[in-house]
Amino acid sequence: MTAIVWELEWRIAFARRRLFVLNIVVPLLLVLPVALGAAPAVHAAAVYVVLFAIFSTFGSAIPLVRDGESGLSGRVLRAGVEPASYFLQRTAAGAVLDLLQLGPALAVVALGAGAGPRAFFVAVVALAATVWVANLVGVLVAAATRSLAEAALFSAVSTLLLLHASGVFRTPLPGSFGAAFESVAPFRALHEALLAMSMMTPVGGGTALGIWCFVMAVATGILAGRLSGSLGGSGRA
Repeated sequence: MTAIVWELEWRIAFARRRLFVLNIVVPLLLVLPVALGAAPAVHAAAVYVVLFAIFSTFGSAIPLVRDGESGLSGRVLRAGVEPASYFLQRTAAGAVLDLLQLGPALAVVALGAGAGPRAFFVAVVALAATVWVANLVGVLVAAATRSLAEAALFSAVSTLLLLHASGVFRTPLPGSFGAAFESVAPFRALHEALLAMSMMTPVGGGTALGIWCFVMAVATGILAGRLSGSLGGSGRA
């Protein structure tokens, strides 16, 4: 397996310098007033995790739909790149780019919360795993949509549902179905890591997030042939 798709994604990202800078500046400007203001830690953490998750899901789904419409994805697949390799390399590059672009915003959050090095490190690891999962969700969203507008709508809905299941918007009753689902939801770890930076609370959900990282990658690899067909590619399954 060559890294041609990985290299292509990085070249495209750096060729679009204005967009690359905006993807750093916009999240930074959005978290700045919350981090430096007097917002309660619970509300602030919810704002941050919503921003980070939606940023990654949108950033994966919308460009993939656009490349499918333009025929770029199809040309890469017809050149001999396996569908599984295409999607996983693209997702890996997107996740690393997201981490780099969201890193400054996360640093501002840590400074505003007065977080120590350990709490910040845990948040960075949780963010890295979360953007990987969110990017893979974006791939599935892109394959299920037929336009950029649909991709934006489905990205928002799917991400918000997963955030809700992760306990970002409410605290479920102990022993309830909601509590059981929250314990295995993908965005719980990042939410709790962001809370821990200011409230010094324990961080749970790491194991579940790790399982999501693995399962989503395997599922994407298995379904890659069908996903490429949905996006206008004709690569080998």
